[in-house]
Amino acid sequence: MSKHHDPYFIPLETEKTLDTPDSISGGFQEPLLTGPELATKPLRFLGKAFSGLLILVLVLVLWKTAELGLFLYQLHWSLAWLFSALLLVLTVIVGKAVAEFFLYQRDFSSIADLQEQATQCRDQRATTLKTQWLSQLNKLYHGKPQQVMLEQALAVMPDYSDDREMLSHLDAHFFQKLDQQAHTRISQHSQQVALMVALSPFAAVDMLLAAWRSVRMLDEICQIYGVRPSLPARSHLLRLILEQMTLAGATELLSDQLADFTSNRLLGVVSSQVASGVGVGIYSARIGLRGMALCRPIPFADDQKPGIGRLAKNILSSLEDRFQRTRDSRTAAE
Repeated sequence: MSKHHDPYFIPLETEKTLDTPDSISGGFQEPLLTGPELATKPLRFLGKAFSGLLILVLVLVLWKTAELGLFLYQLHWSLAWLFSALLLVLTVIVGKAVAEFFLYQRDFSSIADLQEQATQCRDQRATTLKTQWLSQLNKLYHGKPQQVMLEQALAVMPDYSDDREMLSHLDAHFFQKLDQQAHTRISQHSQQVALMVALSPFAAVDMLLAAWRSVRMLDEICQIYGVRPSLPARSHLLRLILEQMTLAGATELLSDQLADFTSNRLLGVVSSQVASGVGVGIYSARIGLRGMALCRPIPFADDQKPGIGRLAKNILSSLEDRFQRTRDSRTAAE
C-alpha cells in the first residue's frame, strides 16, 4: 500500500496524552449563587386560608339568606313561604348534584378496582375472581342495558372455568362486542373532527370543534361501557386521559405504523389545512382509545390493544374521498 501525504491531516504523537479543554472540564464548576434570601418559601397556610375563606363565604351567604327571609316575612307571610320553597328546591338540586358527583366517581373507582384484580389474576389457574370480582361486575352493570348481554355471556360460560378462562370468555363474548361499538364511534367522530378542521380556516374554531366532538365521543364511550355520562364523569375521564397521554409522551401518537403511510400519502393531500385536519383527527382518535382503556373493566392484552393505524387510514381516506368528490363536482360544473 502506497503512503499518501494528506496536507490537512497532522498525526499526533503516540506518547502524547490528550487533555480535556478547560471550557469542558472546569466550565460547570462555578459555585451556585444561593442564599437564605433566595430559598424557596413553602406555602404552608395556603390550604388553610382557602378553607377559611370558603367557610367565611358560606357563613355570609347563610346570614344574608336568613336576613332576606326575615325581611320577606315582615312584608307578608306568603312572600316568606315562596322564598322558603325556592330555597328548598335549590337545596335539593345542589344536594342531588353533589350526590351524583360522588356516585359517578364511584363508577370509575369500581372499574379501576376491577382492572387491577383482572390484571393480577389474568394468568392464574385459581377461582378467586368468581365471587367478589364477578359480583362487583354484576353490580356495575345492574339496571343498565349491558346487563342483558352480560347475563347471556355468563349463561354460556362453563362452570369449571378458572380465572384465566373466565376472563377470556367474558372478553370474547361480552367486552369485544362493546369494543366494536366503541371503535366504530371513535372512527366516526375522528373523521368528522378531521373534516371540520380541514374545512375551517380559523384555529380557534378548530379547537372548539375538536373539543366539542371529543366530549361527545367520550359520552358515547361511557354509555357503551356502562358509565353514566355527566360533567363529573367527563372531567374525571379527561383528566385521566391527559395524565396518561402526558406520561406516554408525544412519540406514542406516531406509533402503530402511522408513519409508514403518512410520510408518503400525506404529502399528496390537497393543502396544509387538510394535513392539520388529519393531525387533529388522529389526536381525537387517540383520546377515544384512551377512553376505551379506562372504561373497560378488563384491560386489553398486549396483543389485543387497538391501534391508531387503521383509524388514521380511515381518516385520511375519508378526507381524500371528500375532496375528490369536490373536485369532480367542480370539473363537471365547468
